[in-house]
Amino acid sequence: MNQLIPSHGGGGNGGTDQPGTYAPGAEPVLALRPRRLTRFDRGWALQVAAGELAGLVAGPEAARRLRARRGFLYESAHNRELALLLRLRPEEFGRVGQLALGAESIRIQGDVVELTRPESIDGFQRLTLLARAVAESGRAHLDRSTVRLEVFTSPEREHVRRLHDVADLYLNPATAQDCLRRCPELRRLVEEFEREGWLPRFSMADVTRALACLSAAPTPYLSHLVATDDGLDGLWADISSPHYRTLIHPGVHAVGVLRALEARRTARQALAQLPKTARAGHGRLVGDAPDLICWAACRHLPLHQLHDERSTTKWDRLIDQELPAWTVSAAHDYVARSRRAGPPNPPGPAGDTGLDRWLQLAGMSPASLAGRSRKA
Repeated sequence: MNQLIPSHGGGGNGGTDQPGTYAPGAEPVLALRPRRLTRFDRGWALQVAAGELAGLVAGPEAARRLRARRGFLYESAHNRELALLLRLRPEEFGRVGQLALGAESIRIQGDVVELTRPESIDGFQRLTLLARAVAESGRAHLDRSTVRLEVFTSPEREHVRRLHDVADLYLNPATAQDCLRRCPELRRLVEEFEREGWLPRFSMADVTRALACLSAAPTPYLSHLVATDDGLDGLWADISSPHYRTLIHPGVHAVGVLRALEARRTARQALAQLPKTARAGHGRLVGDAPDLICWAACRHLPLHQLHDERSTTKWDRLIDQELPAWTVSAAHDYVARSRRAGPPNPPGPAGDTGLDRWLQLAGMSPASLAGRSRKA
């Protein structure tokens, strides 16, 4: 059963043998046939087929009628992802999170649970997605998903509603960096550092930017991508993406991470020591796009040996004695290129931070390398 059923007569919950739509002015009853039902100290816990809840959000006044905290968020990226999950893998829809409903009363008749005057305490977005999905894919498709549901009656339902209304105060929001804990290559790197007795004193942002700076990829796309916090979040959010795997892969080792960190730090220090006169006019590029210049300078290093523990290359000498001069030279070179190329579009400092500008200054055509740069 999956409909709001108007009762007939008095304060009872009769009429469940006559499924129908919500009847204004009548006392609505939601009848469910749970796959699992458990009583706990504050209410009831149910596991129900997702399709049984699809009829709860019926009509344009559903949010008001169910006392939902807010209406459906049509532009929500989270809702779009949930809708896609429900369409492609409905069996996974109910595995994360649960819904909370309120009701004036609960009555159990055999294997049927009736909720009188059901209300949405938490989960109206998901309920609406179910209603939209049943129209698109059908009830049988939705019933492949089992949804966990908690039901509270008075007076507990008002107390629970107040808690849910301020639930954000008690939650630590997920961040893109949380995804890194699932990365097996990073776990392996941590073990390498511990085995060597090295105590890491750097952030994951530093590591990511350093590896991008010393990536053997043919374009500065990755350095540009991770130059901002938003870019870092975008990379970290999908540890299976080609961009992420270009930087963090089975061939990455602790010694290479340390080399990359030291190289980027040294190059940035060389830029910081440039006189203020070198930063005027087109020299503003030094402050606006330092990672572009560092990326260019690091092209002189044997990048394919970065993570080679048996490499005979004197990395310390190259980084300490050669890289500063390469960086200063790259700075003068790229400032000159910027002068010849004319003002960026859009003009001003922000223009030098665009990927097309970086590619232009690196001697690459944004149009011809559009596909290749995204792969690198």
